[in-house]
Amino acid sequence: MNKIEFIQQHLIEKGVPADLTKFNSNFLSKFLFLEDRPLVFQSLVMLFFRESLILSVIWGSLMWLMVWHPTPENWIRYTLSSLAFGCIMGATLVFRIIRAKKKLGNVSWETWCHKNYDSVS
Repeated sequence: MNKIEFIQQHLIEKGVPADLTKFNSNFLSKFLFLEDRPLVFQSLVMLFFRESLILSVIWGSLMWLMVWHPTPENWIRYTLSSLAFGCIMGATLVFRIIRAKKKLGNVSWETWCHKNYDSVS
C-alpha cells in the first residue's frame, strides 16, 4: 500500500467521505491543477473558485452543444446560468468539506500528518 492509499484509507476510517479523500474532484482539475493534499485539507476559497470555473465551463459547453445553440441571442442568460450552476456546485463541495473537517477536528494538513505519521514510524 503506497502513501496515498494509506492516507485515503485512514481518512475514510475517520469518517470522511471517500470522494473527499481524493486529491482532485474531477477529471479536468486533475490535469489543470496538481495538488499534494486531499480535498479535505485544501484551501476552501481556492476550491470554490476552481470548481466554480471548471464546472461552469463544462456545463455551459454541454448545454450549448445540446440545447442553446439554436438561439444564440440569449448568450447573456446562458453565461449567467452557467456561472450560477458552477457556484452552486462549488459551494456544495465546500459545504461538504466543512462538515468533513469538523469530523477530523479542524486540523491543518501539516498537523494531521505530524499527528498520524509520527505515531506510525
